[in-house]
Amino acid sequence: MKAALLLAALALAGYAGAVAHAREECGWQTGGMLCPNNVCCSQYGYCGLGKGYCGEGCQSGACCPNRKCGSEAGGATCDANQCCSQFGYCGFGEEFCGEGCQSGACREDRRCGDQAGGELCPDNLCCSEHGYCGLGLEYCADGCQSGACCEHGRCGWQAGGEECTNNYCCSQEGYCGLGGDFCGTGCQSGACSYGAATQGIVNQTAANSGGEAIAH
Repeated sequence: MKAALLLAALALAGYAGAVAHAREECGWQTGGMLCPNNVCCSQYGYCGLGKGYCGEGCQSGACCPNRKCGSEAGGATCDANQCCSQFGYCGFGEEFCGEGCQSGACREDRRCGDQAGGELCPDNLCCSEHGYCGLGLEYCADGCQSGACCEHGRCGWQAGGEECTNNYCCSQEGYCGLGGDFCGTGCQSGACSYGAATQGIVNQTAANSGGEAIAH
């Protein structure tokens, strides 16, 4: 009897662990669901940050490189209220939301990083080498200080005990990001319980239609 109870307890523990690290789904595979806070939706329909999510085939979020939009892309708009720049690229920041901005949350920049006392940008926006918040290669590529940078930051024992900014996960290989590859087995620090990091995926269809966003 005790053996049976022990096996049952182990099975439940395994199930709970699997649920805790379950991947949040998104994109066309889920009818257009968006990941929260500009987290990328990979070509396979999973939420996360890092090249496997934000690189080739990225459907939405902080994709690297930026998605096309506006008159240069048949009038396509950006998701998650990102700005469409005068040159037809999706992102946040002065280059996208300033002069010539075609659609989205056209606005001015916010300061961050070393130039602002270590301030972090909201919603996983990148902090550029010059200390401005935004999305796009001008912010997330060379010199990116924090946020959804195109290149993974190093961390963990492989980097002398460094921790990731923004409470991102440090994977067992010593790279910063979000998603099962970073926050699952072997995660060294950060938001290792991945399920808690991506609550509240927004239904893109409802948001674009002006209806009430659906939280999951």
